[in-house]
Amino acid sequence: MKYLLSIILAFILGACYQKGLEVNQDKLNSIVIGKSTQEDVEKIIGYPVRKTSLGNKEVWYYDFTRISSVPGFDKDESTVFEFNKKGIVVKKYKTSGSGNSNPLLGG
Repeated sequence: MKYLLSIILAFILGACYQKGLEVNQDKLNSIVIGKSTQEDVEKIIGYPVRKTSLGNKEVWYYDFTRISSVPGFDKDESTVFEFNKKGIVVKKYKTSGSGNSNPLLGG
């Protein structure tokens, strides 16, 4: 019976949809404002999901969406890095919502 419950729990927790690249807090903390470069960010986190320009800054986005079969485990966020003209991180933050229009995330 214990084995069967383990299988059922693994199936429930494994039944989810994920898209993008999740940036955990340890990786975010390892990027230092005013010191880390674009190369550092790419080495630590990987290539960004999308890039834009904002004035004289380049902005990298790491969008992540997870829709889980277990309530409370959904996630829809973007981790954002802003770089100056020299390619140095000047700002880093997480936003709620990655622009995903999936109605299952609208809770």
